[in-house]
Amino acid sequence: MLEQPSGHHEISPTLKKQTETFTGTVVLDDGAYRFKLLKKDSLVRLTHAKRDSEFAAEQINLRKYYEKKLDVRGTLSDDGNWIWAADIMAQYTPPGGDTGPNMNAPKATRP
Repeated sequence: MLEQPSGHHEISPTLKKQTETFTGTVVLDDGAYRFKLLKKDSLVRLTHAKRDSEFAAEQINLRKYYEKKLDVRGTLSDDGNWIWAADIMAQYTPPGGDTGPNMNAPKATRP
């Protein structure tokens, strides 16, 4: 008799967060939009997810924030590649700068 799959998927537990506020700019790095932290000078991805198995699926599209300075509240992952449970809190524009989304930004070639 063949074993039937149970239909249960491995779900990672909800992570414990230590919320911080990060400031940085959105840059295009090797065909993908990333959030460049000002203090650590590293590139990270942003996600709304609270489980590490869902990070990529709930990634925030940063194209409209290209070349803009943002404040993001969330938690930096242990590996330093993601800010999870992220919320974009503020967007800074220079005096006389464009306040709308940057839809002239180049299209990303990878996630």
